Amino acid sequence: MMIWFHCTSAWAQGDISIVAGISNYQGELASYSTANGFKAKIGPVLGIHAGYEMSSRFQLRSDLLYLRLSGDDLLNEREITRSRNLNFFSPVIQLAGGMDWNILGFSQKSTKSFSPYVSIGASIFYMNPMTTYEGKKVALHPLGTEGQYLSDYPDQKPYSLFQPSIQIGGGLKLFTSGKMIIALETMMSYTFTDYIDDVSTIYISYDELLAKSGPLTAALANRQGEYLNSEPVVVSTGTKRGNSATNDFFGTITIRLGIPIEITSNQFKVRHKNGKTIHCPKF
Repeated sequence: MMIWFHCTSAWAQGDISIVAGISNYQGELASYSTANGFKAKIGPVLGIHAGYEMSSRFQLRSDLLYLRLSGDDLLNEREITRSRNLNFFSPVIQLAGGMDWNILGFSQKSTKSFSPYVSIGASIFYMNPMTTYEGKKVALHPLGTEGQYLSDYPDQKPYSLFQPSIQIGGGLKLFTSGKMIIALETMMSYTFTDYIDDVSTIYISYDELLAKSGPLTAALANRQGEYLNSEPVVVSTGTKRGNSATNDFFGTITIRLGIPIEITSNQFKVRHKNGKTIHCPKF
């Protein structure tokens, strides 16, 4: 006679969290010098996080985030930069994966209630740089403000709205008395594009853009006339508009609030009449 006993075998531990925080962009339209400029570059971050414990020291992670990036020449203290008068904002949707190194060890089975950690990973993100013109939101990518759609400038290729990044960051993880997980984190995303802000290389002359790309593209490629309250300022093709030698990047500061999870697999064990037991298989 054999007696069957049901048992449960755990095969994975991790956490699921909600994420909230702030984002900050660095690029051609970032203002490094004024307090007002720094505040203007701050945007919201919202998302979800999932973690999988490989051990108390190492954890795989995945994040899906929405954030908003922005920059504005008018907030710069340098007159020459303010007179350029370019600005942008962009929603960003970022899907990231990586690994945390918990320096002190951090696990549901550990007695340690906190640990600093270092994180590395990679992401794919969607961006869509926009500006406001005559009270309306205008997407900049379709316009080709630096001649991206003109056959006369084959080196000015259209940029993709989907871009990769390398992520480096870290923070502090805590278990609360109720066994919730709180994580305070800062993360930098180093991108491979200089077009988060739609500014990278050169001006195309106003008259040429007006004739070949239309009045809206010409108006938004060079906005110095708006700053001076004058007619459009004509600059020659090839005049520096941005700095293509360095790519844009952005950072986030977030807090996560999550719950530990234990994923289980239902199995059976069999006890024979001779007293021997076949245990649940381990994965």
